[in-house]
Formats: sequence, C-alpha cells, structure tokens
Amino acid sequence: MKYLVRYILAAVVCISVGAADADPASWSGTARVIDGDTISVRQQRIRIAAIDACELDQTGLRDGEVWQCGLAGRAFLRRMIDGKHVRCRIIDRDRYRRLVGQCFYDETDIGLAMVGAGLAESMLRYLPSSHAINLVEYGEAENGARDRRLGIWSAEIESPHLYRRAKKSPAP
Repeated sequence: MKYLVRYILAAVVCISVGAADADPASWSGTARVIDGDTISVRQQRIRIAAIDACELDQTGLRDGEVWQCGLAGRAFLRRMIDGKHVRCRIIDRDRYRRLVGQCFYDETDIGLAMVGAGLAESMLRYLPSSHAINLVEYGEAENGARDRRLGIWSAEIESPHLYRRAKKSPAP
C-alpha cells in the first residue's frame, strides 16, 4: 500500500509539472537578461513584447559625448529582473523563433517599465491581434519619457529598428 501511495503521488506530480510546461501561453522562471528587450527563462529566449531597445553595440550622442544606449538598456533591465522570478504571457513567436511575451516581475510590466524609463521605444506594429497589452499605457509611457527627456529621448539616437536595418545593408 505504501508503494502504491508513493506511485500515485509521483504520477500526480509528473502530470502537474507536465501540464505547466505544456501551456504555451505562459512561461515563468528565473530571468537572465540578454539585452534591453530579450531575456532567457529556463533556457528559452523570450523577446519582450511591444518594445524595441537599442542594440548592445548601439551608441548615440548625449551632451556631446558618446552614450552607449544598448549597454544602458541592458544594465537597467538587469537591475530590475536579472536572477529574479518572472512570468511571461506568451503571445507570439518572432522570425528568429524566439517566444514573444508580455513579461512581469511581481505585478510590474517589464516592457512598460523599460518604455517609461526611456530605455526602449514602444513597438506595437508587430503585435498579433489577439494580444492583451494595453496600448494606451505604452503610448502614455513613451510620451512621458519623451517629455521628460529620459534615456534615449535625452540623446541623438537612431531608432533601434533603423539601426538594425542599416547594419544589414551592404556598404556601397
């Protein structure tokens, strides 16, 4: 009887763990920050939905000096979530096969925090129609950061998507 109880408990645990992992609409675990808009959770890269941060090697000019906006974005995100438990509501996969998700630390929307700090632009055009992201909040956060001249809005910086496109273009 003792072995039967252990077997049943083990089966219930396996079924519960399998069910949690099988749910493609959510992903949670300890975050490792890759860059300003990408994290890794349980060995899975997740692109934070609705934002676009500077590339790691991207720079701009702020107060006449070179400012490393890509490193600044990653540093801010690391301070916020690196090594902490996050949960992501997966809404899509991008062309690089990364999961795309709205991610949270406690009750904080990580993407919204990045936009509000001026370390990412809101990027809403690639969101699937089924997303549950509050677009008004993202717009207000970006406008507020721009008005206060925070982060990328305090410097002369090429928009991250234009920067990536220019890097891909062959030199004439």
